[in-house]
Amino acid sequence: MIVSIITKMSEKHLVKMVKLLEEMNKRLERIEMKLSSETPTTSSLDFLSKIPKSHLKTYFAVQQLGEATCTEVAELTGRSFNLESRYLVRLRELGLLKNKRVPVSDPSKRGTEVKYFIEEVV
Repeated sequence: MIVSIITKMSEKHLVKMVKLLEEMNKRLERIEMKLSSETPTTSSLDFLSKIPKSHLKTYFAVQQLGEATCTEVAELTGRSFNLESRYLVRLRELGLLKNKRVPVSDPSKRGTEVKYFIEEVV
């Protein structure tokens, strides 16, 4: 049946069809290249699997507070300052948290303190 249709088509139409098919093929190749060059999407479960279970409470405390010092995280989690300090440093090393130094919020004290936060991915 396809052979009978092709034989009835004029050469002009055949050339036009081949040209359209070639254009479609080029478009598909560009789309495939674009998709293969993109980084694979990760689900939230993949993300959470990077965090050690013992550190989850610390991570979620920072998420809840937005920006937090070690003392603020320790107050929220109910764990010691030293433990939270180690967990926060480890989460920063894993690339899950960012930190910055800011002046101490208490005006009677001098110096800086470290605030941890989750960097928003745009």
